[in-house]
Amino acid sequence: MAPKKVKAATQAQEAEGSPAAPIAKATRRRKAPEPEADGTEAVGAVATSAKKPRAPRKKKVAEEVEPAAASTEAAKQGEKDEAASSPDSAKPAPKKKAAARKPKVPQWPVYTEAMRPAPLEGPTTKLLCWNVAGLRGAMKKEPEFLAKLIAREAPDIICLQEIKISVKHIEEVQAQLKLPPGWHANWNCSEDKAGYSGVATLSRVSPLSVSKGVDMPEHDGEGRILVTTFPTFTLVNCYSPNSGEGLKRMDYRVKEGGFDASLGALIKRLQKTKPVVLTGDLNCAHHEIDLYHPKTNLRSAGFTQEERDSFSANFIEGCGLVDTFRAQYPETRAYTYFSYRGGARPKGVGWRIDYFLTDASLHPRVHDAWILADYMGSDHVPLGVTLKGALDSA
Repeated sequence: MAPKKVKAATQAQEAEGSPAAPIAKATRRRKAPEPEADGTEAVGAVATSAKKPRAPRKKKVAEEVEPAAASTEAAKQGEKDEAASSPDSAKPAPKKKAAARKPKVPQWPVYTEAMRPAPLEGPTTKLLCWNVAGLRGAMKKEPEFLAKLIAREAPDIICLQEIKISVKHIEEVQAQLKLPPGWHANWNCSEDKAGYSGVATLSRVSPLSVSKGVDMPEHDGEGRILVTTFPTFTLVNCYSPNSGEGLKRMDYRVKEGGFDASLGALIKRLQKTKPVVLTGDLNCAHHEIDLYHPKTNLRSAGFTQEERDSFSANFIEGCGLVDTFRAQYPETRAYTYFSYRGGARPKGVGWRIDYFLTDASLHPRVHDAWILADYMGSDHVPLGVTLKGALDSA
């Protein structure tokens, strides 16, 4: 029996000294384990009877509040350290490019018809010029467009450019124009390309003589020049070629023996007999004041330095012609052409590329030079000049 008592005693000791009992007892007393700094709960931790102070928890909370700020500061410091160790660290940091500014528009006064001088009481000669951008198209939009212009301004001569009609259509178109009785019409249509370019001169009295072109085949096929002679002056109606996209035709205009030089040579020959008036769409804004955005158009067709220099050399300096509008309004903004794109005309964003240039000897007869900015029907507007003295006076 003794062995049984020994066995029982041994089992009792094992029960008292076994770690399983106190662990179970402690498990009943302990609280849930504290969360780690990363928010996870400790796994398999054994609680002790001593309580941990709460200060470390506050520290952990503080550390948890601004982890992003700490990491950001560390990242910034890392970037500084990396920059300092870079071979280019001695170079100054590149400056940020300033935002592009819109080009400033000079504060010149804007032309209005209210600036026109009072009409003269004596006899005058009134000339009009208008690029109609297609005569048949203009009549389709407004069949009476020319009759209304004549009724409004009572001109003696009207010079039209870019008429875009062929010789075979002249008679039909002239009938549709419904010119006043006694008026005369002279035409120069493009022969190289149908429905392209072309000019026409309409006059109250018949001209003394009429000629076409500059007598040079390379320039005369597009119907760009029409010369009519009247008692006191010779009128040159011109539609200069546009240099085009990419300035493909600029050399044709400005090179030696080009269109501008050939036109200038023609004017010099005509000046030997009578004073000359050159009018039309000359496709060049001569000065910065002659377009709304000069700085952004320095390489645009119609405002390149080459075209402007050619304008000066062949017409102003070479022939002694006077820009009648600019002479009358030296510091006034006014435009004769407005692109159909971007609502340019309502915004007043345009170019002055249509002119009346007169011989210096004829300029004292100029009473008024004006632009009809409100007249519709084309991407160009009509312009005019009034000379003292009657058209048919000797």
